[in-house]
Amino acid sequence: MIFLLSPKDITDYTVVDTEYWRETKNRLFIKTAYEYNNKEDIESFPKKLGDWDGYDFKYSEGVYKVLNADILLSRSYTKTGSFPVWLDFINSKTGESFHKQKICVEGAGWNIDNENIVQFKIADVPNPFTKLYANRLDISKGDRKQIIVYWFMFKKFGEKDAVTMVRISSPIRENNTDATINSIKDFVEDQLFRSMYKKGGEEIITNAESIWKGYGSKGIVGIIMSILIPLGITIIGVMKKD
Repeated sequence: MIFLLSPKDITDYTVVDTEYWRETKNRLFIKTAYEYNNKEDIESFPKKLGDWDGYDFKYSEGVYKVLNADILLSRSYTKTGSFPVWLDFINSKTGESFHKQKICVEGAGWNIDNENIVQFKIADVPNPFTKLYANRLDISKGDRKQIIVYWFMFKKFGEKDAVTMVRISSPIRENNTDATINSIKDFVEDQLFRSMYKKGGEEIITNAESIWKGYGSKGIVGIIMSILIPLGITIIGVMKKD
């Protein structure tokens, strides 16, 4: 029954979480619209997201050496009336690429002014998954201030695929942190999320439905038999035991 009622492509689901090496209470199960373990697929991620225009940029060679990532896409997105956001997709099979962002930030001379978990509204009820949770860091170096949010994506069912970190940062101007985080939320909730992931409203087909649609009446017979035979064996075993 578990097999028949499970989604046909359940192994395609990805875990989105605030930690990269374990699941937490903040986990979210989602289907990605891109193959984040594939460099060509990542590079095809749209530069135009609604009113946001994207431009690729590169860090210094030292940054790439430290990260040791298999795939690293860095892009700046701008929109009239909003603060710019810098987006990074970092994909790797080595844990050193995902050392705590606090360590990375402090190692670059920045101060951590605030650290917490931020929520993004990604769907409406009755969808059971309405929120995306991400780590948030408010950082400063002299007069320069930024907000960084980031989360991780990985397969759940024993996959040995790489982990992907999604990191977004944006400047704080005139100490107005609310304006910056609202700009990030506008970018994530209205554009980025719907581009990165498949729509939650898409039809979920179970294995039973797949068998029925694929094999018609023969499929229905097979479904019935797959339920009755184990049930019959169980009943006979209980009767013999009595």
